[in-house]
Amino acid sequence: MKILIPLKQVPDSTVRVSVAADGKSIKTEGVTWSISPYDEYAIEMALERKDADASTVVAVVTVGPARSRDALRQALAMGCDEASLVVAEETAAPLAVARALAKVVEEAKPDLVLCGKQASDDDQGFIGPALAEVLGWAHVATITKIVPADGAAELWREVEGGHEVWKAKLPALATVHKSEKEPRYPSLPGIMKAKKKEIPERAFASLNVDSSAPALEIVAMEPPPARGAGKILKDGDAKQTAQQLATLLRDEAKVL
Repeated sequence: MKILIPLKQVPDSTVRVSVAADGKSIKTEGVTWSISPYDEYAIEMALERKDADASTVVAVVTVGPARSRDALRQALAMGCDEASLVVAEETAAPLAVARALAKVVEEAKPDLVLCGKQASDDDQGFIGPALAEVLGWAHVATITKIVPADGAAELWREVEGGHEVWKAKLPALATVHKSEKEPRYPSLPGIMKAKKKEIPERAFASLNVDSSAPALEIVAMEPPPARGAGKILKDGDAKQTAQQLATLLRDEAKVL
């Protein structure tokens, strides 16, 4: 089985980002970049399949600026076999990105494409379903487990009270919520091997995809308002405290 994972490089979740002078983007100076967390779960899910069957090939690809190469090396250090980069220094419309990824998929011919259910920077959740639509493949959303099944795959989804199990004929695409295990850390041998691996690159324009698509415009960005000081209610009995709390929630927090 060959599994392909489109991933995205985003600001690391531990970084405090700030709004740039244009009011429409973030300051990138000093930002630590990493693989989007749900993409890491997709990688872990694929690597678990590789652990169970050594013939499994796990490949990763990203459409993004040249710095995205670092995210691909991180994926290789985790244990992925192949990586490729489609260089797009200018932000492309999401549908155009899906069309570009479809070209890569058609060339790579994977059995299964796994996408993180959404990127942590924009939370769109668009690329996976759009890519499946462009390819004309079956698509199952927010899975947590894969079980191969004779030319098909059982794709498990968590639901209230248990799981749903969907069976999709391969090739297919799924978006990953979480894998059964937390994403592994790159090992030292993995990091050393990743440094030596070649990562083929090509320009976004070289794919000749249809770039006509609805564009997203960020009108403004602003940090969330600073939180006010908390209040501790400790005077009076339980009934009086409950009354004070209800009054504060209604009159100050305005949530009732």
